[in-house]
Amino acid sequence: MKQKVILTGLLTAAILGGALWWFKLHGSTQASAEAPEKTAEETSALVTSQLVSRQSLDNSLLVFGDVATGKATAINFPQAGQISRMQVVAGQQVHRGDELALLTTDPTAQAGYAQALSAARFAGNELRRNEELFALQLATQSQLDAARKQLQDADSNLAAQKKLGGETGAAKVLAPFDGVVTALTAGQGDRIAAGAPLMQLGRTDILRIQLGIEPAQSRLVSVGMQVSIATIQDTAKTISAKVSEIQNLVDPKTQLVGAIVELPANKAPSLVPGMRIQAVIQLGKNLLWSVPRQAILNDENGAYLFQVAAGKAHRVAVVKLVENAANFGVDGKLDAALPVVVLGNYELQDGMSVREAAR
Repeated sequence: MKQKVILTGLLTAAILGGALWWFKLHGSTQASAEAPEKTAEETSALVTSQLVSRQSLDNSLLVFGDVATGKATAINFPQAGQISRMQVVAGQQVHRGDELALLTTDPTAQAGYAQALSAARFAGNELRRNEELFALQLATQSQLDAARKQLQDADSNLAAQKKLGGETGAAKVLAPFDGVVTALTAGQGDRIAAGAPLMQLGRTDILRIQLGIEPAQSRLVSVGMQVSIATIQDTAKTISAKVSEIQNLVDPKTQLVGAIVELPANKAPSLVPGMRIQAVIQLGKNLLWSVPRQAILNDENGAYLFQVAAGKAHRVAVVKLVENAANFGVDGKLDAALPVVVLGNYELQDGMSVREAAR
């Protein structure tokens, strides 16, 4: 009986061992056969692509900017003194001839003018005496010429002291044109040196609009191009103008290149200094690649797309120049014979295998 139990146990163990050996052998073979197919599926992406072509497109550029006054002018006073009354504040609009400040002349300037006036009177009297003596032949021609020279020098000094304001105890600083006070550099009660600026006054008869352009696109813009300007709040009402200046310098704060548009204020009553605007610069017609919007991706290196060659995705850098509801007009080193990935491109990497989706 005991031998029979032992024999039965050995037989059961043999059967289980054989089954385990068979499972390992056939299971590993099947897994190895399926592994390449699974790897291929994991390293390829399902995409939709289409061919694109170069087309002549109306090229325009949408940019944003700010409205500012015309070129600001420093308002100063030729004489030293003390600001006894400041009539304006920063941001205030003024008209030509309006009083901006009242300046009390420095006592030194007044003393200088008094001395120059006294010297001029003395020189005049001295010339008259020499002329009388010369008529009586009691003075020489040289003495008469010296008296005339002395009077000329005294008159010149008097005129200079008059320009420095010594003639008056106080003088008004008047606005030389219609404008806006963009900055105050002195305040009421301050003592200022001769010629020191009191404020910055920007012209309001001419508005100066500064537009920001991406450096890669700035080469497409030139002076004289037509610009349509509109406020952010009302883009339907546009104002026509022209680019008057290109600043070939990247602003360190915005990382944009500036383009300046100047236009008379009476042609743009809706624009006021400090307002944010948008503008469309008409660049003309250009031969560009017309690419569906969804084909274009962006990262820290700029805009790009993928073209398919021999079942592989290849990244191509592009520059977006024209934009509409369905397409971008781009410039880049595209191959017209290779399709562009329009769907499924978000998961692609350069050199990745792709599979074409059924259409």
